[in-house]
Amino acid sequence: MLVEDLLNLPGLDLQVRVRGRVDRPIRWVHTIEIQAPGRFLRGGEVVLTAGVWRTAGITAEAFVADLVAADVAAVGFGLVPPESEVPEEFVAAARDRGLTCFVVPVEVAFLQIVEAFVNTKRAEWERPLRRHLAQHDAIVAALRVDRGVGTVVSTLARQLGEPVAVRVAGGLVAGEVPTPNHPLPLVGEGLAEAELLLPRPTDELDVEQQAAVVQAMPFIALEIERTRAVRATELRYAWELFEWVHSGAVGIDTIRTRLHSLGLPPDGPLAAVVVRTANPDAVALRLGDLLGTDGVAAQRGSDVVAFARVPDSAVELARRIHDAMAGVHVGVGKPGTASELRVSLLQAAHAAEAVSSRSERGWMTHEQLSSPALLLSAQDPELLAATSRTLLGPVLDHDERRGSDLLPSLAVYLDAGGRWQEAAQRLHVHINTLRHRMSRVEELTGRSLSSTADRVDLFLALRALRQS
Repeated sequence: MLVEDLLNLPGLDLQVRVRGRVDRPIRWVHTIEIQAPGRFLRGGEVVLTAGVWRTAGITAEAFVADLVAADVAAVGFGLVPPESEVPEEFVAAARDRGLTCFVVPVEVAFLQIVEAFVNTKRAEWERPLRRHLAQHDAIVAALRVDRGVGTVVSTLARQLGEPVAVRVAGGLVAGEVPTPNHPLPLVGEGLAEAELLLPRPTDELDVEQQAAVVQAMPFIALEIERTRAVRATELRYAWELFEWVHSGAVGIDTIRTRLHSLGLPPDGPLAAVVVRTANPDAVALRLGDLLGTDGVAAQRGSDVVAFARVPDSAVELARRIHDAMAGVHVGVGKPGTASELRVSLLQAAHAAEAVSSRSERGWMTHEQLSSPALLLSAQDPELLAATSRTLLGPVLDHDERRGSDLLPSLAVYLDAGGRWQEAAQRLHVHINTLRHRMSRVEELTGRSLSSTADRVDLFLALRALRQS
């Protein structure tokens, strides 16, 4: 695909401000907003930017000069309200260096440009197949109407007269699973765990059915690879958004711009999702498939995080994600606008941590984080135990040396709400004995049981010791 081909694609309405070498082939379309972007480029890319780098004090001249040094094919500047014109210094820098420069309208998301490029490349990949597979007309016609793995699978099912399905990394992608089913591995880059599920072994299919399967398999592989190519770009773009929201290091306008570019409504309702799992790579892909155009997901450390539309409620979203995946713990924050995503992300992380402390899988939403004591379970167990032993260590040592019952007596006293007579009756001791024990606890810990703050500290320390 040439630069001129991209500029002339219908539906994108790209506005050329500097016409350089528009006959250059495009290697890739890449969104980048950092200082010295050339270190991440290989040459021949079309670079898309919304000018976020300006907030870091980077000049247009420096940014464009680095792009030219990296031998990019063109640069596109995306307009974000209230900005209605591309900065003139940016256009001037591109003009001075002969770099093709175009404007991306407000209503066009960067991902639309990426997908348009990937779709065009896909057409290029299909050309040799069209020359060699003379009997693939039905699949090609279907893909022209509606691209995707599901289109190929449904066409193949009609040709076989039996259900078929595609499964990738243990998760169903498209189709109806036949019973019984016979997996046939798909061949392609990154498709080691992808397979076509057939109703019968291939040697039991007739010649026409075998030909239909052979014709369909390359198209299924191409559609999976095309989807993954778009997803890879989306993941890089989304991962940066998650980092921005978590750190709070950028302004809300930047967050809104990124959400808009990802096709999500900045005014919501959007909720953060955190999935705790032993296999974050596979879960990130499956969660992305599950959310589709209603959200973005990416791996962040050992977790999978997502921002998703909430058409009904956070509870329904949590249940839908949990039910679609095996062996995961799901936390969902409160839905809101772009300015509320950071709180939602923190709530989702606490919820996922709380639910993962249980032995079984499950889900939890922000509404269930109503007890401050629940936050205790979201902390590091070793840190909690160490902190609790620092406070109660002298009492533990006293009980161990003297064979006394100060710590159990403290627990009963606090559980009784500080009611002396009730606590003494539970312990089967005289009330004066209990008072003497609690006085000794105060001496050893340096805390006062008449202080609400100190009583809360002692209660939480006891609770943490019980959980360790």
